[in-house]
Amino acid sequence: MKVLAAMQINDEELKMLKSAAPEWEYEVKDPAKLHRDDCVGADIIVGTVSARCLEGLEDLQLLQLDFAGSDNYARLPLFQGEDAPLLTNASGAFGVTISEHMVGGLLYVLRNFDYYGSQQKLHAWDRDRIPGLIYGKKALVLGFGDIGSNFAMRMNALGCSVTAIKRTAADAPDYVESVHTMEDLDELLPEMDFVACCMPNAPGTEKVINEHTIGLMKEGTIVLNVGRGKAIDYNALSDALYSGKLGGAMIDVTDPEPLPEDHPLWDAPNCFITPHVSGLSAQEDPHRRILDIVWRNLKNYHDGLPLENLVNIKLGY
Repeated sequence: MKVLAAMQINDEELKMLKSAAPEWEYEVKDPAKLHRDDCVGADIIVGTVSARCLEGLEDLQLLQLDFAGSDNYARLPLFQGEDAPLLTNASGAFGVTISEHMVGGLLYVLRNFDYYGSQQKLHAWDRDRIPGLIYGKKALVLGFGDIGSNFAMRMNALGCSVTAIKRTAADAPDYVESVHTMEDLDELLPEMDFVACCMPNAPGTEKVINEHTIGLMKEGTIVLNVGRGKAIDYNALSDALYSGKLGGAMIDVTDPEPLPEDHPLWDAPNCFITPHVSGLSAQEDPHRRILDIVWRNLKNYHDGLPLENLVNIKLGY
């Protein structure tokens, strides 16, 4: 078996991966310089590889991504049919870092840090803005996987009451008040102070936050999105921020990406935008977790055991 690692890894990390199946052949390539010719003949590819590099690969048996977003890969012709290669992703590696980003971004908006930072540069002592609180508020988490559950735990620890929505009904863990399906969204929205989108690109998740659902939110609600840009109608979000209907937004993903230079969301009041950096795989914690997932899946594939994070081709995740 030939394994191509399209990842930024050092010698010790490569040694770790090799220990999963020492008799296999391993090659490491810089993903930024990867060409299709580098992929030809590989039985297993792990890491970041473009769709163009995957075209017509006849030997490929498994693609292990080093990120969570797998919907674009699931749609490729390569992965269709009974004899198609297996596709796995790195879900579960990013919950800690992304949830910390979410809490930090929410506090940035709530505590008026942007305004006070601008006042500091002016050497101004202006105390007119009243900071908001997480404590005692209510949050709705849309998408209750690794990211959503990590965010819920942190918000609960800060004294926030958390409600979650996921694709299928489930029991609520002790850090969540209740777990619902999307059918209950309209009923839940008017109660919430914060609405956090942590959903993958999947059927039924496009533009969940739109003019209608924003209209159901209470005045001053803050919206967060770290899942997929398509979950929000950004024109509707922008209008609600300028009108004062919403109290703020923390956005790490947009549709399209990057956000067009002339989009009004850039200058919307109380809107904090980051360029899809909440879960970079190069960060220390997710990088370590990704390597652990890759090692376990190489080991499982070698031993004929079920793989972690096997992507449902129809759902895309």
